[in-house]
Amino acid sequence: MGGIGVHGIRAERRSEPSRLADLLQRISSALIRAPHERLPGAIESALSGLGDALGADLALVVTRGGSRIAQQHFWERSHQNGVSRPLASDPLPAILAELHPGKTLVCSNRKQFPGAAAELPAQLASGIFVPLHDDADVDGNLAVLALAPRSWSAEAIDAAERVADMLSAGLDRMATRSTLTKEQDARLHAEAETRTLRDQLAHSGRVSMLGELAASLAHELNQPLTAIYTNAQAAHRFLDRKRPALDEARGALHDLGQDCRRAGDVLGRIRQMFRRHETERVPLSVGALIEHMLRLLHEDAVSRGVTVVLDVAPGLPPVNGDRVQLEQVVMNLLVNAFDAVTAVDGPREVKVRARARGELVDVAVLDTGKGIARGDLERVFEPFFTRKPNGMGMGLAISRTIVEAHGGRIAARHRAERGTMFELSLPAAPAAVSTKGGLAL
Repeated sequence: MGGIGVHGIRAERRSEPSRLADLLQRISSALIRAPHERLPGAIESALSGLGDALGADLALVVTRGGSRIAQQHFWERSHQNGVSRPLASDPLPAILAELHPGKTLVCSNRKQFPGAAAELPAQLASGIFVPLHDDADVDGNLAVLALAPRSWSAEAIDAAERVADMLSAGLDRMATRSTLTKEQDARLHAEAETRTLRDQLAHSGRVSMLGELAASLAHELNQPLTAIYTNAQAAHRFLDRKRPALDEARGALHDLGQDCRRAGDVLGRIRQMFRRHETERVPLSVGALIEHMLRLLHEDAVSRGVTVVLDVAPGLPPVNGDRVQLEQVVMNLLVNAFDAVTAVDGPREVKVRARARGELVDVAVLDTGKGIARGDLERVFEPFFTRKPNGMGMGLAISRTIVEAHGGRIAARHRAERGTMFELSLPAAPAAVSTKGGLAL
């Protein structure tokens, strides 16, 4: 504690004013330099030094928080070599907390003890009571007590008052840091709850989307299952011949294995898309992410007669993001585009474009539908606003939440020729960050 302690602040045999001035300087220096986590020790060392220098038997400081004791620090003279020791349990703090003196009280005997102090243990015979008021926001008292009646010198009273001011400042630092820590913890807790709610909302949106895509996904899964059945039947026929066609049977079984892997890939993509998971940010290749979603939606596009044009610029920088959530945004934009072009006569074309723009990566989904009313271009991102007969109006609202949580923006615009363009912009990852195999999994 920078020399402050029962040994470090042992007063030398000099005049009392000189000894006290030196002590106060060291206490002040130690309390100012002490980091927050060491302030309690510095306060107790200050009490030890003050009590020892004034020839007291007990020194303690108590702060109040409403009607209860907020903090307490002790020093009591031991009967062995003057070593300070803490008081484990004692009525003193509660009694001292009830005192509300407006100014310093100096008592040379018990008859002069004020109010509640009269309840102090009988062996305590004199003391100095100093309120902790100063400019700090703490409320409490410093008490320096002796076991025998005595007259306290002006220098001793002044030293007690100055130490009380120093302790007020130290205790105020502790209280302020404690408040800031609580506020910080509350903010971090609120942010964690917000992330959890956002993840839950995103998951609900994916589950809802799964229902809309159920027919398409069933069709995509049905293809490899049908091929598996067909190849298994073919293998049986090749083996049941009088002269088994082993090469053809092996070929059919090989194709069967490939179809099994294809079915597993379909299920894997569906499972990854719709599982509950904690948000995680990893470097992602935007081009690979878009291609992954187009594979998942391929059968939906085919069944609706939609032509998908992919235009991804080469060498795009990666973005840092949660793969599943960003896939959800792209899927939502694509499904909305499919809906838009299916609802009108004419070319059913959806174009997906990705470009780098400065430190951003722009992804645009353009459709040839009838477009969105100018007054609704911003409203489409509001919760529960929908233009679909059976829509919930949450897809684009969830998408905006996800994109903004990634530090990006999403907007809707009219196309000059026909239809609508939805464009999202995401911050590019630092140049040092790269992806392996195109898509971070």
